[in-house]
Amino acid sequence: MQMSRGNGRVLSILFSALLLGRAITVRGHTEVRVELQMERWAARGGSVRLRCVHDVPAHLLDKVVFLRHGTKIFQYIRDRKPPYRNFTTPGAVLNIALATENSIILQNLDFAASGSYSCEVSLDTPIYTKASSGKQLTVFHPQKHHPRIDFPTRYLSSGETLRANCTTAPALPAPHITWFINGKKMDGIVAHSHKFRVPMGERSGRRGLQRTFESNSTPPPLVALTHASHIATRPPGCNHKDNPVDEIGEIKERDETNMLHSTSSRHKIRKPSRRDLYVTISELQLVATGRLEITCVSTIPEFRSIDDKFADVRNDTVIGKFLFKLYCFK
Repeated sequence: MQMSRGNGRVLSILFSALLLGRAITVRGHTEVRVELQMERWAARGGSVRLRCVHDVPAHLLDKVVFLRHGTKIFQYIRDRKPPYRNFTTPGAVLNIALATENSIILQNLDFAASGSYSCEVSLDTPIYTKASSGKQLTVFHPQKHHPRIDFPTRYLSSGETLRANCTTAPALPAPHITWFINGKKMDGIVAHSHKFRVPMGERSGRRGLQRTFESNSTPPPLVALTHASHIATRPPGCNHKDNPVDEIGEIKERDETNMLHSTSSRHKIRKPSRRDLYVTISELQLVATGRLEITCVSTIPEFRSIDDKFADVRNDTVIGKFLFKLYCFK
């Protein structure tokens, strides 16, 4: 009986050493795999799950810690009773009842919860700690409705210019707008377009920004497309003093810079530019019937591919037909 117990103990030690050997090399350099899994974007008022994925055997694991900007927000210690310890998480509530040694859920998210998160695991034999790389969480205020395409005129004679404006719903960060014409992404328009900050107080009844055309010697274009992104300057239903400006100021500053950039200049606040963007008839690649389909897609984050996963995506499409005149956009 004693021999059998001794053999079992030896086998247990050998098994542990084998598992540990997979995690740590003979030279002492770590090969422990530690990864934080988390959604990149989360809606304000919603929740997000953080999972610390690692390959340390359960009987060798001593501690798991979740961090935000290097500060502890949750800690699991195997031999402590109770094993969980909850710290303060800015802009979120950590539900301790749903926590495990490897995962936590942050609820009632506010903008202050945005930031860099990571996790780390510790072994007790040997004493060793390995941290994951940080991942960025951005809490966003989603768009409440689809963008809207507006036209200053409903009729177009041959050779005249069609102007189209797209205006998004208020959101934070400001939605990125991408134009499609007959299903083709207009990369040049996005690359050279201007975007404008539109205060929340001005959004009622606003039908989109209109721009005048620069006079030049080039042939008259067929289509000119402009757009305006609304950025939520304060959460709906809150007065100015309740707005967590200090906490989200850095995010807003970065978003406004992205929102207002052009290829030649950057402006924090600017009025509608007098520069317009034109697309000639050859670039439109109209089908034989003259059918023109204009789509405005507003996304958070930026649109890169139709296969991308977006935190928030909205769109508006208008279809018209070119004969001698362009009639009745619906």
